[in-house]
Amino acid sequence: MFDYSVFERACDISLVAYEVPISRDYKVWINGTEVPVYTCRVSAYPFNIEWPGHQRPLEQSEEVSYVNFVSDEAIEIAVEPLTKTAYERIMIKPYAKKIAFWKHENQIVFRLKQNGGYVLELDDYHGLLYLFNHAPIASPSPEEVTYYFGSGVHFPGKLALKSGESVYIDKNALVYGCIYAENAENIHIYGNGIMDDSCEERVAPYCYDAFCNGNLKFYDCKNIRVEGIGLVNSAIWCVNLFHCFDAVLDGINVFGQWRYNTDGIDIVNSQRITVKNSFIHSFDDTVTIKGIDRYAFENNRDILVENCVLWCDWGKTMEIGLETECEEYAHIIFRGCDLLRAGNTACDIQNGDRAYVHDVVFENISMELEDFYTPSELQDRAEKVYDRNGEIEIACLLNITNRRYRGKEQENCEGAKSPSFAGVDGITVKNVQVYCGEKIMAAHGTQCVKIRVRNGFPATRYRNIVVENVYLNGVKVTEEEMSVGVRGTERECLEIRA
Repeated sequence: MFDYSVFERACDISLVAYEVPISRDYKVWINGTEVPVYTCRVSAYPFNIEWPGHQRPLEQSEEVSYVNFVSDEAIEIAVEPLTKTAYERIMIKPYAKKIAFWKHENQIVFRLKQNGGYVLELDDYHGLLYLFNHAPIASPSPEEVTYYFGSGVHFPGKLALKSGESVYIDKNALVYGCIYAENAENIHIYGNGIMDDSCEERVAPYCYDAFCNGNLKFYDCKNIRVEGIGLVNSAIWCVNLFHCFDAVLDGINVFGQWRYNTDGIDIVNSQRITVKNSFIHSFDDTVTIKGIDRYAFENNRDILVENCVLWCDWGKTMEIGLETECEEYAHIIFRGCDLLRAGNTACDIQNGDRAYVHDVVFENISMELEDFYTPSELQDRAEKVYDRNGEIEIACLLNITNRRYRGKEQENCEGAKSPSFAGVDGITVKNVQVYCGEKIMAAHGTQCVKIRVRNGFPATRYRNIVVENVYLNGVKVTEEEMSVGVRGTERECLEIRA
């Protein structure tokens, strides 16, 4: 079976129905049935700025399209481009899924055998089409949940959950609002619908406090489960877990993010966190694990990010730091993830405070380097425009550094005398497939596989960093063929195994 989202709102007291915009760029059929194609906004290019007191201008974003549907069987998708008709290249991502396609008249046709998030691109990422194929989630009766959002468009604003409360969002529900909880436990948020944070405006430079909430924000919570929902247009970090324990995010879709500092998922001083089977397209860092002063007593431990599709427009994709205010990061795994775009770095450790980071694994990763990915740029003045469209950004596979988060005043702090200050030990990157565009290969060859290890403090020790089994377009790459840079620490801390 399959079914699809239809977002409709009946007339309210104004007698004017709210109309959800339909895409002008695509028509889509699933198993021969035409389905609605909706729109959202993404960043038009990787251009970021320190918080200037207002949001990014709309002209730095662009409209893209998406379809939201459920299935429990293999399905056939037919897509007809309506505006981008002179394309030369068809891409269905992730490449690692090896989705075959064929042309039928004006349609691009392909089959999906697995649930998950996919992207169709024509020549480049502009004007893309998201395809969200959910596993069906059974609808409860309204009496079984605290907040029930059935078919239609809803405007609840901020939902503040208490212990034992739940939220259900039907596949035909588009909910304008956000979800917040503090000192709560046993929270369940689920469904196949969409939650849109468009109505919230950012008012402060930092994301730590509750001035703004983003799509989901939790402080000091336990036993959280979020399943199936889509999260769009956050005002700040999209999904926030501050000092949380035993949380599972399963099959969620974070997309349509373009506003300033919209990280995908931020895990802050938390333990026993799982993110799996999810699609996360962030403007800023995609999945990042942080430590901040408020919770410096609590370490980050036992965190798993598995079987996810990740896309970073600006920044880092799988990141530790830059804030690392706690004693320890340990037992952290990123496994089986497909990186459609890795920003400037795929696997990143920025140990910017004092943590001892150890036993971190990045394994079974695919990373796509495209000729049309242009460099990330910091907008350091209001009048500056993005003008790097003729260049190509090549994301670093692994970057480890300990640049101070708080600035130079900490360089001589008491903690720096300890060998474990901002130390790194037991970092493994293995079984990586890099997909590389023709222009990058012609200009850089195997040197497009980049590894950087930098240590700015003599008292700090880096040890047991291993990179193993890296393939570029299906061919194994040796250490001599990669671009490897180690600075400020012993070269022996890094071992590269073919």
